[in-house]
Formats: sequence, C-alpha cells, structure tokens
Amino acid sequence: MRGVLLAIVLGVSLSAYDAAHLQKALEDKECIGCDLRGADLSKNDFSGADFHGSDLSNADLHESLFEMGDLNDCNLSGANVEKALFWKGTMKHSDLSHIRARGANFKGTNLSGSNLSFSDFRGTKSWKANFTNALFNKTDFSDAELGDAKFIHNDLRSSKLTKTLLWRTHFSDVMMTKAQCAHAKKEEALLGANVMCY
Repeated sequence: MRGVLLAIVLGVSLSAYDAAHLQKALEDKECIGCDLRGADLSKNDFSGADFHGSDLSNADLHESLFEMGDLNDCNLSGANVEKALFWKGTMKHSDLSHIRARGANFKGTNLSGSNLSFSDFRGTKSWKANFTNALFNKTDFSDAELGDAKFIHNDLRSSKLTKTLLWRTHFSDVMMTKAQCAHAKKEEALLGANVMCY
C-alpha cells in the first residue's frame, strides 16, 4: 500500500506545473522555457505567443489558439490539443509523441525534426505543413487533410493513412508501404526522389 501511495505522490509531483509559470502564461499569453506540465491552458488565445523550450507534457490545450506561435523545442508529449489551432506556427524539434490532436489545425505549421510517434492526428488539417525529418511510429493520420504538405526523410510504414487526403502532398526520401504508395498516387500526391514502397 505504501508503494502505491508513493507512486501516486511521485506521479503527481512529476506532472505538477509551476504555478508562477502558469500565471505568466495566462496573463502574458507567453512563457519561454516554462514548466507547464499538466497545466490547463485550454480555450485560450495564445496567437503569436512564444513558448519555445517549455515543458507542456500532459497539458490541456484543447480548443486554444496558437496561430503563428513559437513552440520550438517544446515537450508536448501526452498533451490534449484537440481542436486547437496552430496555423502557420512553428513546432520544430518538439516532442509531440502520444498527443491527442484530433480535429486540430496545423495548416502551414513547421514540424520539422519533431517526434510524432504514437500520436492521434485523426481528422487534423495540415495543409502545407512541413514534416521534414519528423519521426513517425504508429502515428494515426486517418481522415486527415495533408494536401500540399511536405514529407522529406521520413519512415511512414507504421503510420495510418486511411482515407487521408494527400492531394499534391510532397514525398521525398520517404519509406512507405505499398498500400500507402498506391493511396498516395490515387490522391495525386507528388512522389519525388527515393520514395521506397515496401
């Protein structure tokens, strides 16, 4: 019993945000290098805000606006970003693993070098997003819109592209399954150099 209680206490302490950082984020609408683990930042307008280098793991960001915001080098693992707006923002080299992004908008967002493994991107809109060098392991893009997005140096073989819109999506130096390649061609995607279909 003691072990269970200790685990619960440790679990809470590991996901506890810094109250001063949360206040700054909500009042100033930005917070650089902040500890916002598990914080509730939902339904807020953070358009143009700078959060780079912050820890937002397991935070609740659903329905918030991060239009043209800076979320580079952030830890967003396990965060809830459902129906959030990241339009023309930048999320380079960030940890987006295990996030719940269903219905979110990543149009024009730069996600190059980020980790999107085990993430739920179903129904997202990512037109013209940049996924260069991003990591994908069992990422679910079912019913997502990835038109004119850019995939360069990626392995998509374990990811789901079921009913995914890929019109004019750019693929180069990418590994895909034969079924994914067939779907991409049917969707009129642009398959460039070194697209390998397994």
